[in-house]
Order: sequence, then structure tokens, then C-alpha cells
Amino acid sequence: MFPQKKQFLSGGQIIFNKLVKNNVNDVFLYSGGAIMGLIDCFYNQNKIQYYIHTHEQNLGHAATGYARTTNKPGICIVTSGPGITNMITPMLDAQNDSTPLIVFSGNVQLSAMGTNAFQEAPAVELTKNITKWSYCVKKVSELNEVLDEAFTISQDGKKGVVHIDLPKCILSDKMEYFNIDKTHYMSKMKLIKENELNEISNVINNSEKPVFYVGQGCNNYSTELTKLVEKSNIPITTTIHAMGCYDETKDLSLKFLGMHGSVYANKSIQESDCIIALGSRFDDRTTGNLNLYAPNAKKAFENKKGGIIHCNINNNEINNVVQTHYNVNSDCGLFIKDITPKIEYKKRQPWLNQIKTWKHKYPFTYNQNENMYTQDVLIELNKQISEKNDIIFTTGVGNHQMMAAQFIDWKSPKTFISSGSLGVMGFGLPAAIGAAIGNPDKTVIDIDGDGSFLMTLSDMKTAVQYDLQNLKVIILNNKTLGMVDTWEKLFYDNRITATDNKFAPSFYDVAKSFGFKALQCNNKKNLYNTLRLFLKTPGPILCEFNVNSTECFPLVAPGKALDNMILNKSQEQNIDKTIPPS
Repeated sequence: MFPQKKQFLSGGQIIFNKLVKNNVNDVFLYSGGAIMGLIDCFYNQNKIQYYIHTHEQNLGHAATGYARTTNKPGICIVTSGPGITNMITPMLDAQNDSTPLIVFSGNVQLSAMGTNAFQEAPAVELTKNITKWSYCVKKVSELNEVLDEAFTISQDGKKGVVHIDLPKCILSDKMEYFNIDKTHYMSKMKLIKENELNEISNVINNSEKPVFYVGQGCNNYSTELTKLVEKSNIPITTTIHAMGCYDETKDLSLKFLGMHGSVYANKSIQESDCIIALGSRFDDRTTGNLNLYAPNAKKAFENKKGGIIHCNINNNEINNVVQTHYNVNSDCGLFIKDITPKIEYKKRQPWLNQIKTWKHKYPFTYNQNENMYTQDVLIELNKQISEKNDIIFTTGVGNHQMMAAQFIDWKSPKTFISSGSLGVMGFGLPAAIGAAIGNPDKTVIDIDGDGSFLMTLSDMKTAVQYDLQNLKVIILNNKTLGMVDTWEKLFYDNRITATDNKFAPSFYDVAKSFGFKALQCNNKKNLYNTLRLFLKTPGPILCEFNVNSTECFPLVAPGKALDNMILNKSQEQNIDKTIPPS
């Protein structure tokens, strides 16, 4: 038997092989000189499909949409200099929203670093504070270990972003290659002590006004969460990232909470004697004024009759914003599994009757007339998709985002994909493209505003290039930056500045120029038929709805308690205009 010939591979080839061994099917990229040593490995192969975008920010958001709907890390490849600096926004967005991305960036030769070489950027220094891990590879022999770490770190515990910086020489240098099996991930899940479970279950069972407050950390445990909610007979509210992890058409649902959340969700949090926070992090838009947050739960703890319970896989999130009383640093799925057998069914009729009264008194509403508003479109859309379970929505950022959260019934997890903590306008279209790529058996609809869509509409080219027939786009065109316009009216005495978008193009015409199918609707009488045609027509397709501008209520005013909400414009006198909105 002859000895096997040694195989020498370049750094780029080693990375490509590692991606294949880790079952990566799709990558999102934009080429450039410093990264060509890796890009070249994708030539004339059928193992990994790559998607070319029009801007690095777009591919980053596409990878986010892909990751949040597939449970796979989004793989991004960009060049040096502006390639990596253009990735800063989507990397921070993904990190803040616990989305696993692995970002490969090119860089100048190791020998040229620190010389202000062409398209040189201090990539690690720029990204180390917005990622879970950022590392510059200095030897090709490091690659196997570094890549194993990258896949593990991005997905273990609180998911997030890993950045690997690749100098040109690393991609071209060669080393002897050994056939290495794919990485197997071992989650470092912490077991929950029995005495902790007993204490917490007793608090829940003995409470009179409990409420679940659920975040994205529960999205993979929708079935288990539903069993817990219904066994306990405890109402549930969610963040916008967790909408649908409990079916919002059910009686125990309070829909989402916070700045533009339901009145009854916010009132429930404030009135509750026991808040069970699972996979959520108490960000400012869901708490209102921290000094006024959850007074009854705090009082109940002092009287040993309740309190605030917090389960989060990231220990840094516990007691970071709200000082909670019973803390569990563990995976939410494990906590739900272990606590459910210990939870008792309680009727809690006075509490549930109170919530029913609030729901009846404070539904989501708006001023309806002969004009067509964003809410009209969303309500009709909700009616026409009510029997469908195979639709994923993305949104841009603005009033249309909040109105979509309000007026669509979210029944399944990971069907509302939006930029949360960072609030990135332009997120909707590229995220929809990523979701459409990762979910070819589902329809993906981007609900977008004119201002938000303008920021990334160039990626329509990507949708057409890859013939994404499951991709649809709704533009709610009110010719203004609606959320900021509302704030200017409410908080700045109607001094409207820098929000006018009347010079935006016809999105109907723009869509056709890119090769999209296109529809347009200008009034309510055509709304039903237009949406019906839009939903049954294969994509890529865009429908522009020319709507009138209107405010998004309810609204928790700056500096106010969570349940001190402005319900309509007539309550403008209740606003403290010395505190700016955010």
C-alpha cells in the first residue's frame, strides 16, 4: 500500500472546508480585494450557495433574517476597510438582539498592518465591543481551532456575533490539511437547583395577580411555554421579538407590552403581584420609568406574597436594569420544563375578570374615516391571512413596525422579524431576503415604510437575481418619517423638521425597474382586491399603499409609568415636554 499523498490547502480553502463540515448551506457576501482568497473558493462548486448583495449592511441584515428564522448562524463575508465598517450596524443590531452571526472580514497583509495601507481598518478594535468575540488570525495553523471557537461561541448561551479578521496572507498561505470532523456543540446549560424551583413555584402558586413577561429567549420553546401558561391559567405578555410564541388569539394573551404595547398588558404588569420574566431583559421601552415600574410586585415581595422572577441564560442581564427578587441563570427551556410539574392550576377569577375589562375598554384603535391609513391595510391583511400559518413577516423601523405589531394576530414564534434594541431603519427588505432564502417553503412579507425602505431598496436587485418567488413587499407610503413626525407634533409643539419625504420616488415604478412585479393602491375601496391579488401572486412582488399619515397610539410618554399611556392626540396636554422621546 502506497502512503497517502500529503494535502496542502490555503487558508481560504481551509475555511471553506470548515463551513461545509459545519453544514453551512448559504452565505451572504460582498467581494473585495482583501477577501478574494476566500471568495475564490466558492468558484464552480455546488456545496454552498452564496448570495451577493448591494451593500455590506444589507448582507448583514439578510444574514440576521436568515439566522432568526432557521436556528442556524448567519455567515457573512466582507472585505477590508469600508467592507467591515459598513458591517458595524448589522453586527451591533444582531448582537443586541441575540442573533448568531459569524462575520469574516479581509484585511491587509500582516506586514502592512499599522501603516495606513489602502483599505486598512482596525477591524478587531472596531468590533470587539459589539461582538461576543473578535479575533485577528495571525497564523494559518490557527484556523481550525479559531473556526471551531467561532461556531461554538456564536451559538452557545446568549447567542450573538463572532468576528474573524483575515489578513490577505492568511488566506493564501498553505499548510498540511487534515480531514477534521464537523464540530459538535455542547451547550453549557446550567442545572436548576430543586430548592430554587420549589421556592419559585410556591411564589407563583400563591400569587393572586401573576403575569408572564416573555422575551425572545422563549421562541424555541413555544409548545412547552403554551403548556405552562395554560396549566397555570396565568396571562402572558411578550416583547415584540417574542410575539407568537404564545398564540395571541387565545384569551390569556395580552399581546405585546411597552411604549406602543397594549394598555391591558402594561396595566397588568403594573398591577401584578408576581411577574415571571422569561428570556427577556427589561429594556427601557418595556419598563417605562424604572422608579415607577411594577410597584405591586415590589410591595408583594416585601410582604412575602410575590415579587419579580427572572430567568435568563445570560447572567449579565440579571439585575442589570430591574432589581429582581428570584433569579435563575439558565436556559428558559430548561426552566419551563422543570417548573411546569410544580405549578398548580388556579382560577384567579377576579384577576382575569379585571384583565377582560381592560381588554374591552382599551382595544387597539385609531381614528377611522374615508381616508386610508396604515392600520386599515394591516387590519385587512390580518383578515386575509387569518387561516395561514406559513408566513414570516419582517418590518422596517417606525410607526409601521409598531402598528404591524398591534394589528396583526401573531400565532407562531419567529414570524415577526424586526430590529429591536438598535432600531435600524432599512432592516426590513434585506432581512426578508435572508428569511426567504432560509425558508423556501414559506411566504416572507416585508412590511415597510417609505423612509425605512429607501435606505436599503437597492437589494431588490438581490431578490430578482435569485428569483425569490416567496418574497413579497408592502410599502406603507405616507411620505413622511411617521414616528419622528409624531414626536415633533407631540413633544416639539408641531415644529416639523427633517421628516418630510414627499420627494421619494414612486415605489411602484422603482419596483418594476428592478424587475419586481408591482401593484399600487390609493384608496380603501380597492384595498380588499389589491391585497387578495398581492397575496396570490408569486414574487418577487411589491405593493405600494399610498396612505395618510397618522399617529401611533397608545404611547407611554417619556418619564411616565408603564400604565400612564396617551391613548389619543386629545391627551397631548398630559405630556411633559421637558423630557425628550426616544
